[in-house]
Amino acid sequence: MFETLLARDGQLVQLELHLERLRHSCRAALIDCPPRELLILEMQRVVARVATTARVRITLTGSGRRIVSAEPIDPRDRWRIPVRAVSGVHHDEPVLGGGVKHSSRIGWMVALRRSGAEEVLLVDANGRFTEATSAAIIAVVDGVLYTAPADGRILASTSCTAIVERARELGIGVVYAGASASGGWDALYLASSTRGLAPVCELDAVPLPIWDRVGRLLIDAEPANTNRF
Repeated sequence: MFETLLARDGQLVQLELHLERLRHSCRAALIDCPPRELLILEMQRVVARVATTARVRITLTGSGRRIVSAEPIDPRDRWRIPVRAVSGVHHDEPVLGGGVKHSSRIGWMVALRRSGAEEVLLVDANGRFTEATSAAIIAVVDGVLYTAPADGRILASTSCTAIVERARELGIGVVYAGASASGGWDALYLASSTRGLAPVCELDAVPLPIWDRVGRLLIDAEPANTNRF
């Protein structure tokens, strides 16, 4: 199992949401999760050795091994940068389900490299978006946010959770359903810890509109400490 989160100025962003997701993954995989205080201490130690902004990763194995690492990143390389994407087929995970963050996702990485794009947007048998290879999918349709529910098929996104909360504070409607992959969006976005809210500028080689009114409202309302890259 693993969990990845962002550290900024020594602070672990959305820490409790990430720890809860890690605990959920461990329960599903029958792996013991280390104490919260120990994980936080080890993350703080590795973060102190790297740059101002870093990607932190916790990896836990079935044999009890634990690896906590951090690598410096320049968020300007990804933060809110438009993304080229292709669509792909969503396949349900038969044993653990899609809500567990484990490292056996090489199929996604192969699909991504074959596509030549930056993300693959997965589509279920009903023709609706589920999730991307490394991000949540958020569509704006007639001024309303659509995003697939964390119903066990997909990974619960900490970034998407924060964006949905912000949308509700702004009075923007939210529907927990994957948007139709056939089109009709005001705009299409990805959400992740290292991308923030990033527009999809191209899907299957077709240019898309970016930064609609709702998207701009959401980034304008971001907390001051995230709105600076």
